[in-house]
Amino acid sequence: MSLAEIPPMERGRLRLFAINKTEAEIRAILDEGTYGIQKLLGANDLNPDYIEVFRVADLGDMGLDDYLHTGYDIPRAQLDPQAGRLRALEGYVLVVLSLAFRDLHVTLPATPDLTLIGTFGAPAVEWTTTETVTSTSADPYSGPPKASRPVSDAAMSGRVATVALLVIFLITALVVWIA
Repeated sequence: MSLAEIPPMERGRLRLFAINKTEAEIRAILDEGTYGIQKLLGANDLNPDYIEVFRVADLGDMGLDDYLHTGYDIPRAQLDPQAGRLRALEGYVLVVLSLAFRDLHVTLPATPDLTLIGTFGAPAVEWTTTETVTSTSADPYSGPPKASRPVSDAAMSGRVATVALLVIFLITALVVWIA
């Protein structure tokens, strides 16, 4: 049995875990840095830039649901059904974004140290459109023709010198051949 299954190349997901450990044990994990979090999750090669551990009480009057909405742009429609559960959480929580798993397929083993509270998705960016571009500037090769650059003085001098050397070589070869 596993705690969570992360598919390869996953994007836009946030997993929230409750940490079932004492404050001293959590401090020891945090002192170990990324290695401590990897041991806690049972996963290797995590990107710590996409992991956050904090005490829920540190949010003050802001509830965990408000924090996830404002801090991670999780839609209210996903948070509201669990708002009561999120506000009732105490102790430390672990927020893990999809990018923490470095696009790998990861299976998090079940452990009594963590409880998966929820998996939330940030709204995806809609890149499609139904509009068609009819402007002539959108046509391929419709830009102004590329102007050719004038030949620089150095390039012209190099060409003249090359021709002069060839003429001298031919004259020398002719003199040697005649003599």
